[in-house]
Amino acid sequence: MLMHAAAQTPEKLRIDGKELPLMATPLETYWGTSHPRPAIFTQTTWACWRGYVGVWEIADTTLYLVRIERSEIEPKKDAPLNEHLFHIPLADLFGTNRPVPATWFSGVLRVARGNILTSVNTGFASVYEEDLFLTIKEGKIIDRRSVKNDLSALTSESDLAWRELGRIDQNGGVTAVLPEENAALEKGNWLSQLELVTRATELAKSQTSFEVRGIYFPGRLWFPRLSGQEASYPLDVVGKQDLPSPGAAVTATCSLIETKTGPRLVATTINELLPGFAIQRRWVSQTKKPNLSESSKIASDSIDPTSNP
Repeated sequence: MLMHAAAQTPEKLRIDGKELPLMATPLETYWGTSHPRPAIFTQTTWACWRGYVGVWEIADTTLYLVRIERSEIEPKKDAPLNEHLFHIPLADLFGTNRPVPATWFSGVLRVARGNILTSVNTGFASVYEEDLFLTIKEGKIIDRRSVKNDLSALTSESDLAWRELGRIDQNGGVTAVLPEENAALEKGNWLSQLELVTRATELAKSQTSFEVRGIYFPGRLWFPRLSGQEASYPLDVVGKQDLPSPGAAVTATCSLIETKTGPRLVATTINELLPGFAIQRRWVSQTKKPNLSESSKIASDSIDPTSNP
């Protein structure tokens, strides 16, 4: 998968009398054996991997493709760059230049409203004041809902970017999901960083093992936080194993020990986390605790409590 480490130019959607940023690419689902992706749709800039911007419209509950724009950067005398915007004729793809009903598309469209609350330099991961979610079936709207976003409920830019990477295909096309589908990525028995802090004494005393997610660096597990403040633990790895590259998102099976310099994680396994999954939780359940299992004594016995972190 391409590493889309850049915010992507959104599509455009005319709806309710306004043109708004569309944070999904419904044209990408049109390509296939019967409709090969045009060779002209190559990357134009780091902000447009898919090579075009679709202009869409909702009319009488139907999603229409109105226009396809492409912006190319060309050399210009006495200037570093010259941006040339032109339109790809719809007739070249659909046999007509009239708006085309998107009967091929079934899925979710996310439409951004208001100001940006958090800017994320990956795909369409930036968070706006409000999201309008449109559920489409064969080009027809079957459901719509608005969700107001709150900064207090957001996770870090690192986490938002990692989730977004799981929704980007090799051409830079992006799928959108409903809020409850995002929440499903947070399910599991792994501990959040906040849970790890609040239960540190209990975990160290009982020597139970648990799963935790974070960003791996040699000798340290870092937890991204929205505030940007440092949140990390010294990390030791038991035995020989293939370790992820520094900076990779991981899930680790750990125990926690107390040393003279503070708490320390001891990992028996570390595996790279697939893009799209949550690195941390948006909230902490007050009624359910993750399942914990007894850790092997080898983890705690392998570390000298007097060693420096």
